[in-house]
Amino acid sequence: MPSFTAYNILEVCRQPGCPVCRLEQRYVERYLDNQFYENVNNPDWRNLLRLSLGFCREHAWLAVDERLGDALGFAIIYHDAIGATLECLDKGFPPPTRRWAGRLKRIPEQVRAMVYRAIYALTPRKRCPACQKRDEMTSIIVSSLVESLEQQEMAEALQASDGLCLPHLRLALQAVRDIPSCEMLIAIHRRKLETLQAELAELIRKHDYRFSKDGFGKEGDSWLRAVAMMAGNPKSRQ
Repeated sequence: MPSFTAYNILEVCRQPGCPVCRLEQRYVERYLDNQFYENVNNPDWRNLLRLSLGFCREHAWLAVDERLGDALGFAIIYHDAIGATLECLDKGFPPPTRRWAGRLKRIPEQVRAMVYRAIYALTPRKRCPACQKRDEMTSIIVSSLVESLEQQEMAEALQASDGLCLPHLRLALQAVRDIPSCEMLIAIHRRKLETLQAELAELIRKHDYRFSKDGFGKEGDSWLRAVAMMAGNPKSRQ
């Protein structure tokens, strides 16, 4: 019996792009929406966001662009984050780590302490909570996908999909525990890469003025699919 996550993977395999990227993004959006709705005034979450100085760029603007939080929620979070930064600028700071000590040697000695104090205050002490949640969910999705590969329905869905992007394919290969699953993942994606490479070659050929009247077919957007395959789905297309 497929798990709930496996059912979701089967569903997103019918849509364009890497299914893990798509499902990962869905879970992150749901997480942010729930957190803004339920936990903006939760002391633990607010303290975490003080230490992380809010969200990373990707997830801050995801929440803004998708309206996962409102103006009041953002105001509360970033009032805290800015306050934590200003407080840290005025307080003492721990001695630099060995890595930072090496970097600071490049800075003139007379401003070294001031620069380190500012850098320390401007550096998050905790990771973006949405990034952390994304990685947790990605691990669950990839594990469910790999565990379900022995089921014909999952294998056929993956074959019919655009395939996993390379970053998620690498994670899936690290999760396999048997030779058949490993061989299947490699075989499926080798065929997809070979097909995509052929389409790119055709796109390049048709950009030659001698063949420009041939018109573009499926290969017309192959360059976009190649970027998605190699780097992951663009956030705007998930």
